[in-house]
Amino acid sequence: MGLTGPAARAAAGTRPGPTPTRPLDLTPPAEVAERFRAAGWWRPQTFLDDLYRTAARAPGRPALVSERAHRPAGLRRVTLGYAQLARYVDRFAGALTSLGVAPGDPVAFQLPNWWEAAALTLACLRVGAVAVPVLPTVRTHGLHRILDGTRARICVVPDVWEGFAHAEALADLAGRLPWLRHRVVLGDAAATGAVDFTAYFQRTAHERTEAGLRGRPRGGQADRPALLISVMGLRDAYTSVLHSPNTLYANISAQSGPDGPGRRPGEVFLSTLPLTSLASLLYTVCWPLAVGGTGVLQDVWDPGRCLDLMATAGVDQVYAEPAYLSELVTAQRRRPRETDRLRLVLSGGRTSTPAPLAAELREVFGVPVLSVWGAPELGMGALSGDTAGGGDGVHGDGVHPLRGLEVSAADATSPLEVRGPSVCLATWRHGAPAPVATWERADGWLDTGDLATADRHGGIRVLARAGTRTGAIFMVPVAEVEEQLLAHPRVREAAVVAYTDPEHGELPCAVVVPTALDRPPGPAELREHLVALGVAEAFLPTRLEIVGALPRDEGGRIRRGALRTWLTRLHPGTPRPTPT
Repeated sequence: MGLTGPAARAAAGTRPGPTPTRPLDLTPPAEVAERFRAAGWWRPQTFLDDLYRTAARAPGRPALVSERAHRPAGLRRVTLGYAQLARYVDRFAGALTSLGVAPGDPVAFQLPNWWEAAALTLACLRVGAVAVPVLPTVRTHGLHRILDGTRARICVVPDVWEGFAHAEALADLAGRLPWLRHRVVLGDAAATGAVDFTAYFQRTAHERTEAGLRGRPRGGQADRPALLISVMGLRDAYTSVLHSPNTLYANISAQSGPDGPGRRPGEVFLSTLPLTSLASLLYTVCWPLAVGGTGVLQDVWDPGRCLDLMATAGVDQVYAEPAYLSELVTAQRRRPRETDRLRLVLSGGRTSTPAPLAAELREVFGVPVLSVWGAPELGMGALSGDTAGGGDGVHGDGVHPLRGLEVSAADATSPLEVRGPSVCLATWRHGAPAPVATWERADGWLDTGDLATADRHGGIRVLARAGTRTGAIFMVPVAEVEEQLLAHPRVREAAVVAYTDPEHGELPCAVVVPTALDRPPGPAELREHLVALGVAEAFLPTRLEIVGALPRDEGGRIRRGALRTWLTRLHPGTPRPTPT
């Protein structure tokens, strides 16, 4: 699944196999683009135009507020004005060009919630490269699969982050990645012989060099691939989705309701999700740029400091998973902060918001709470919830798709299919020879893999996630976790399936058949075992169930739907019958 530009292919060496498809060739049919533009969903401009426009009109207006927890107290908060961000985008673009990045080349970066990640995303757009953000929780094996699958030319990582030596891991992988031209490290680059990000990208005025002056912003980028998101745990494989600036912009252009996120000029947005996730990139980079507002970033989660950041930055909207929002409620009850500007809380993503938590949020913050359903293939797909006055925006468990997005779900066994301006340009399964363009077949309909049904109020109700989609905050690579569980000497069979926690939403549960029923492994023992094998903490099962056998169909495949149903019927302290 390679992504290349012509210059990059010439210098890539002699990797075996066919020449990969160029992502620049993946554009929607002209009639589709014209229709979406006529409806106002798409536009000729990109988020770069938004950046440069606001930088010219209000150069000192804050574009990004970034908190760095590990810095000394007086240096933790970094505020970049629009003119400063524009200068860094130009500078980073010049650095990428000088390192040989050509239009269509993939550029990977695995960074925490730092402003540099946002600037790199925009710099890729400026030079016509494809940005490949990687979650910081992905470890060596997963990073190798993503870099190898995307044929990334450059990868940017921190030296060490949250106890993991990212620079060393990338250096160890380099020999197996012949397409990777440059390793770039933010921090101690000398220890692994990498390019020093601070010296080369941040402090070198590439925008004044010949290459930088020659590399003017490329036009005609609005409909071309600009972002590649890797989704782990999807049907036991990595799948990538390719977005253009316009498929991202459609998430914003669809917002017009007075009680929703809207498009109010100058608003301040905060998301607790990783900046290298699609949701956070949309909400704290793209959305603020589109309205001339501000994105607020926190690199290490701390609910108290997040509330302080919300107060000092004047946050208008917060988007978070239920687990984070629950901690915010507790911290705000313990020591209230001034949140007078806050007007909206968005909760969810791949899981719904428990009703008691939504009620608590309304009580504590006094603002509307909307639940979000979304997916990497389309970003924000639907909103449901109520207003501060208590009026229901959507009845029951249903959600109403955003304007422009069509959904198809007839009954409880129907796959949830989507079509519209926010749906990705293409999907690419790891190991497949080429991406599958969304508009090349099925008239633009894309199967999300989830199961859903229409409700009686005209909305949709998501009944089950795709067979191996598990997790609320991060998508858990189910097949890999199961494989590592089976490596434990006292585990004979294992399945990882989702269960719904009333406070934190969808979480992974390990259902294990032990080799000896009288000596089953315990949860702490299995977690230690998984960590020792390199499984990231974010992917560890939060619940363990010991059973005598796993339910299987006639072909011997695990009946995951039956396991999920069984888990929902169990109560603490009750006997554990074998699932059937």
